[in-house]
Amino acid sequence: MLFALLAIPLHAADAPQPVREHPSLRLFIDPSSTTVSLGKVSLTVSPLTHNGKVLLGDYQIKVVPYFYKNEKGALELEFSDEMEQKLLNGVAVKFSGKATNSKNGKVKEIVGKASPTANDRGNVTFSILTKNGLMVFNTTYHFGE
Repeated sequence: MLFALLAIPLHAADAPQPVREHPSLRLFIDPSSTTVSLGKVSLTVSPLTHNGKVLLGDYQIKVVPYFYKNEKGALELEFSDEMEQKLLNGVAVKFSGKATNSKNGKVKEIVGKASPTANDRGNVTFSILTKNGLMVFNTTYHFGE
């Protein structure tokens, strides 16, 4: 009798769903750029790791021709498990966070929006308010291990 119960196939909905371990989740942001008065600003973000509450990583900004305005530092974006699930289910999410300059400790506030185009990738916009005005970076993202 026990053998007969084990032979009943499980429906896909009944099968255990894989659990994503937060330390292995990484969000990759493609490099992007925007224009400023008489120049160009490039943003590079390291792969971001998720701890269940925030995405953590590093950023680098290069300003051409104003090289003295270049900076790099730590990036922290509020990003809950619920937000992750929404993105993976095709729902756009808004986020906020901060970029902390490693040279002088100054913090820039960031707001953004991620809009999925597939279950593991999509478009993302970062808006950063600076003393010289708003910088908006439009790029793409994808999840990876």
